[in-house]
Amino acid sequence: MSYLALYRQWRPQLMGEIVGQEHVTVTLRNAVTASRVSHAYLFCGPRGTGKTSTAKVLARAINCLEQRDGEPCNQCRICREIMAGSTMDVIEIDAASNRGIDEIRELKENIKFFPSRASRRVYIVDEVHMLTNEAFNALLKTLEEPPGHVVFVLATTEPHKVPLTILSRCQRFDFRPIAEDVIARRLGQVAEKGNFAIEEGAIRAITRAAGGSMRDALSVLDQALLLSNSGTVSADTVYGILGTVREEALYGLMEALARQNAAGALTLVDKIASGGQDLHLLAGALAERLRGLLIAMLAPDGAGDSVEVMSSESPIRFFTRDSLIRGIDLLLEAEQMMRRSTHPRVVLEVALVRFIDGGGKPSNAELLTRIERLETALAGRITENSSLTTGTGWVPPNYPQGTGSSGASGSVKPETGRAYKKTDVEATAGHKIAPVEVLAETPPPKAPEPVARQVPEKESNNINSSGRFSIEQIRKWWPDMMQQIKRVNPAAYTYLSLVWPAETRDNCLVLGVPSGDIFSMQMAGDEANQELLVRTLRAFSRSDWTVRCNYYDAPPSGWGARQASLEPEEAISLFRGQEVTPPGDLDKN
Repeated sequence: MSYLALYRQWRPQLMGEIVGQEHVTVTLRNAVTASRVSHAYLFCGPRGTGKTSTAKVLARAINCLEQRDGEPCNQCRICREIMAGSTMDVIEIDAASNRGIDEIRELKENIKFFPSRASRRVYIVDEVHMLTNEAFNALLKTLEEPPGHVVFVLATTEPHKVPLTILSRCQRFDFRPIAEDVIARRLGQVAEKGNFAIEEGAIRAITRAAGGSMRDALSVLDQALLLSNSGTVSADTVYGILGTVREEALYGLMEALARQNAAGALTLVDKIASGGQDLHLLAGALAERLRGLLIAMLAPDGAGDSVEVMSSESPIRFFTRDSLIRGIDLLLEAEQMMRRSTHPRVVLEVALVRFIDGGGKPSNAELLTRIERLETALAGRITENSSLTTGTGWVPPNYPQGTGSSGASGSVKPETGRAYKKTDVEATAGHKIAPVEVLAETPPPKAPEPVARQVPEKESNNINSSGRFSIEQIRKWWPDMMQQIKRVNPAAYTYLSLVWPAETRDNCLVLGVPSGDIFSMQMAGDEANQELLVRTLRAFSRSDWTVRCNYYDAPPSGWGARQASLEPEEAISLFRGQEVTPPGDLDKN
């Protein structure tokens, strides 16, 4: 007798032997037991999950002379003929090679004949999605109202290619990928019945490579068994067949990534490539291991069977959640690029270096993107009901009013009958500020005209000889202004706390930025942040302002003691950061 491959030797002969698909087998057994077998079934699912095997068992169960609890006996005359393939009443059709309308016409001519020996004739059409549109159309009427003695079982790995008119005429069953632990148990049973040994590492490698397909797992085991001379299937043998990377090499590469050791990671990649392993598989396996670490970090108690128990010396203690997500993204992107590239090794090495160089943390561009999103979200809080744009709620202190560009020195006009409208304000120093809220005249209410007050001499000392506010007055207001900005927009408060009022030039406030601090310059010069600062300053001074930013070596003496520092918790929450040892001073521009 010729040799049978392991997957054929271990083909299920009963519904109960089909593993991992209980939602299908239980339903079919109940249908057979209750004599409620449908005229057409559609079995969908990945390869090697038991679609064809289930169809053959169902064909025997329907026609079995002594079926019990929906299971075929496999001993009666009909069961033996179906198992031997000698009956004319169970017909298998490969739609990949019989996909035309002529084959379907022939099928329609044959189904009118009654079965020869069985009670029902069963047509098993494999890879049904390969039929042409004309063939599907020819099958429609027959599939909708077949003769009572005919049962169709259609199987496909790509149900989305089957027309909806066909799907609606069938009972659909979706076969799921088989779990790794189920495949591992079956491999152990095969080894026990076959009187050979198999290492745990070999079982683990086969189950991962199978991807939920029992047939693929048994095929790899069959090949590894033929390659093993000692009667023991080792992990090295399986790695050699699959072209995958050993667990030790993957673990070492993960250690190098966790410790940000670029030289070590590239050396390991060189050794793996020199050993003939597939770098595409390496990228996928490494992404899978990082995924396992991520699951173990987020759900250590319910991470699933695919996540290994990590020791205290595991690289998981060096990774953060964001670094693992970043690494998975980089590796998956690299894996796709490697399939199209003529230099896949270079693509993988660059991805690893990018991961290590970033330390698993967001780049500056990504960080700025986060900040922009945060500002956009917080900007919605500044509405016409906020305290800066209405006459209710918070009222600024009664500070002296500057003359601005057209005011009379020493006197002010009362703020009666004011309303707000939007206009564009051009900065006199060449910096354009976005549309902001400014005061516009509206008819005053009918009330006695209040008497304009004279600016007291004490307050007038805060206005210089040209009628402008002095920088000392601005600095006096600054703490109250910052607290008001913090209540309205915490993000803007964070950025503006990094700078200080340096000087005033004709109602233009110059903000001081530490020399070389590019980030603070960008944030202080942001249009939205300057708009909020101008509105706040106008509320305090009753005068229009523009804002500019300049680099300064240091803030004025004693400014750091008066100015409240940014709370570390606020900065960490805003930037989603972690406490680290700061590097050396930034290079001065």
